[in-house]
Parts: sequence; structure tokens; C-alpha cells
Amino acid sequence: TLVEQQRLHWGDLWGAGRHATPVTMDVWSIEMLVGTAPTRLKPECLDVPELLPGSPEAKSHEAEDGDMNSYETILNLANTMMGSGVLAVPYAFGLINYWAVLLLFVVVGLTAFTACLIGEKLKMARSKALGGSHPSRDYTYLAEISYGQCGKCVVAVITVLEVWVAAVTFLVMNGSNIQGLLGVNEIQAVLVCTLVSSVMIFIPLRIYAYVSLASLVALMMASMCFLGDLSTINTAKWSYPELQLEPHVGNFFRAYGLFIFCFAGHPCLPALHEGMQHTERWTGCVSWSFSIAAVYYLVLGLVTYLAHGDDLHPVFTKDMSISWLKHMTAAFFAVKIQLTTPVLMRVVLQSMQIWPEGRHVNEFIQNSLPVALVILLTGTSACFLAGEVAALASFVGALLVNLTSIVIPCVMYARLSVWSQQPGKNKLKLVMCGVLVLFGLITAVAGTYLAVLDMTH
Repeated sequence: TLVEQQRLHWGDLWGAGRHATPVTMDVWSIEMLVGTAPTRLKPECLDVPELLPGSPEAKSHEAEDGDMNSYETILNLANTMMGSGVLAVPYAFGLINYWAVLLLFVVVGLTAFTACLIGEKLKMARSKALGGSHPSRDYTYLAEISYGQCGKCVVAVITVLEVWVAAVTFLVMNGSNIQGLLGVNEIQAVLVCTLVSSVMIFIPLRIYAYVSLASLVALMMASMCFLGDLSTINTAKWSYPELQLEPHVGNFFRAYGLFIFCFAGHPCLPALHEGMQHTERWTGCVSWSFSIAAVYYLVLGLVTYLAHGDDLHPVFTKDMSISWLKHMTAAFFAVKIQLTTPVLMRVVLQSMQIWPEGRHVNEFIQNSLPVALVILLTGTSACFLAGEVAALASFVGALLVNLTSIVIPCVMYARLSVWSQQPGKNKLKLVMCGVLVLFGLITAVAGTYLAVLDMTH
């Protein structure tokens, strides 16, 4: 797997001044937040001269830029949207009954729409020079070209915070999994996972790239084991809950956070777009891949809900009936999550300029304390929040993923549309973006409030 590097200049943000060294942040690392890394990413994005969008020169340059065909792009996008967040999907169905089917399709539609906007924004951004070389066209590049350095720093902070809280969430999920697998105390399981992750962050990412296939296989095997467990239950004994015409309104916001948590890969989408042979097929690829993810989440969530009813655990492996299948499912998910968490922690360390890899021994010793403090804070937070998987995942989804996958893409698209003097041409999309920004802010406030309330009570 080729790892595409994107650079985040955090010098001004962290007060390091003009002498600060740019920090390398891996797009592949962020993608591990939601599942497996893409199987193919182009190694670098060269600087693009000012070309008119849609011109023959621009199309020729786009054809030379990437090396992924449409089928590879669909698979990579689907992998991006299918990750460990599936553990809490059946619980979301238990919150709002069959209304979860409608809400899931709403989330898929909104996130697919903003994913398509990212492709259009990259095309519009090609004709605007940055006044200097830029190593890649990534998520922070779009923020910088839309709103300058200030916008870039804001988006970078939100993205890294999303990565860190996701790492905490995955540690809590894995603690719950291992508790069901080995019968140990959940806090002790979280501590062990944190310790293992702190060692695994030193494994080179190129080696980790080869493990991405194992991560995907573990996810598929866990899903198959779970469905195998359901098949052993006589369908006549399934719960088949009745339709609730008036479910609790607050549960809609909780379920929304859990669903959108599964679609947290938007910061990685520019790299996939720029790695395509034919970027004009981006919209079709997004439609197919998000449809695959929607079917995956729908089948797993709905079938589980029909079988077990409203009384579901936030981590569905604990609802399984056959002992050996339950242990296999929990083990496969434990492998999947454990391969993901160290990469997320590594991204946070790199972004804070305290990652010691490749530095002199003296610098390594000087930075060992900050690294230890970040790991300690991550593990402590996970231990403190042990048992709050649903509330924590809903918090990440409602607040942070909602911003990076709904609000920020729409805001950047509106800015670039105005700059490119095409607001009339894109009028309908601009109106939709305005509605989505308002929708995203409302769901973020309500969902975050309810998640915090759940964690504190």
C-alpha cells in the first residue's frame, strides 16, 4: 500500500513560531478511524498549474494524476465507510425502532452528497493558485484555499480531535469486547489494550499498510460469525418488535450520532479522488460505495433488531447466544479494533509535533515525556468512560463527525462556489448546503448535549 502524505503546519497553532517544522500526517492513518486503509493511493500530488475546470488540459492532467480505476475506487470508498462503528448499529435500531431504517438512509444520503461535493471542490480549487508549492490536495488544502490559514488550522484541530476521541472510543469498545471474550474486568481490559497500543505505535506505517487486509478480513469474519449465530435461532422465536409510532425524540439524536459515527472518513476522500484515473466518475463511485455500506449496516442492524428486540447491548457481541461463535466474533472485532487504535494515537502524536520517530536520541528522550502523557491521558479517559460505548460513539458522531462530514464540506463548497463566480449555476446545491449546515448544527448541539448527559448519568 502506498501512503500519501499530507502536511499540517501546526507551528502558528501551537505557538512554535515561524521556525516550526512542518509535521507529516498520514491520510492512511486517519482512514484507519473508520475501517481499513485504501489498498491503493497515489504516492504524491504534484503542484497543478492554473487550469480551467473542464478544459482539455485539465482533463488530460487528471487522467495522468491517478492510477485507480472505478472498481478500485468503489472498493476503497466502501472500505472507508465500513468499520468498527458497526458494533453499535443494532443498538441504534433498539433506540428508535424501525424508524432507524429511514434515519440510516438519511445519513447515507447526506454523507454521500457531501462526498460528491468534495470532488467538485477539488475541481474548482484547481484553478486557484496558493501562492506557493503545495505537496498534496487534501482536506486541509481545501480548508486553506477556502478560508486561508485560519480555516486550515480550525479544520486541522477538529480533525485531530475527532481522531483522538475516536481512539478513546475504540479502546472502550475493545475493553467491552475483551470482557465478553475473557470475562475480565472491563477497566483492566482497557488498560491492557492501551498498553499494547502504546507499543504498536512504533511499528512503521509501511508495515501497518500490509496489515490493512487482515483488518478487513477480521471485520468480515466477525460479521459472518455473528450472522451465523443468528441463523441458529429459530425465526419463530425472534422478537419481531412492533412499530412504535411515537418513539422518544431524544433517541433520534442519539441514533443519528451512532449512524454518522460509521461515516467518519470524509477527511480521507480527497486523497481517493486525486488517486483516480477518471475523476469525472467520482459521483458514480460514491453512489455505489455508499450503497454497499448502507446495505451492510442495514442488514446487520435490522436482522439483529428483529431477532433480539429492543433489549440490545451497545456492543452487539454481548447479545449472542452460541458461546463459541460469540467468542470468535468478539476475538475478530478485538483484532480489528486493536489494529486501528495505535494508528489513530500515532496521528495525534504527529500532529502535536511530539512524535519521536526519525529524530536524534536526545530529541527522542526530550519528547518521551509528552508522548507518555498523551498515551496516559488516552488510557485514563478510556478507563473513566468504560461502559459508555453508546454515549461516547454518539458524542463523536454528533459533534465531531457531524462537523467534518456534513458542516465543513458544505461551508467550503459555498465559499469556493462564490469564489469561482458560479453561484447561479450551483444555486440548488448552495441552498442544499445552507440547509445541511443548519441541520448539522442543530443535530450537533442536541446530540452532544444528550451524549454528555448520558455519560454523566
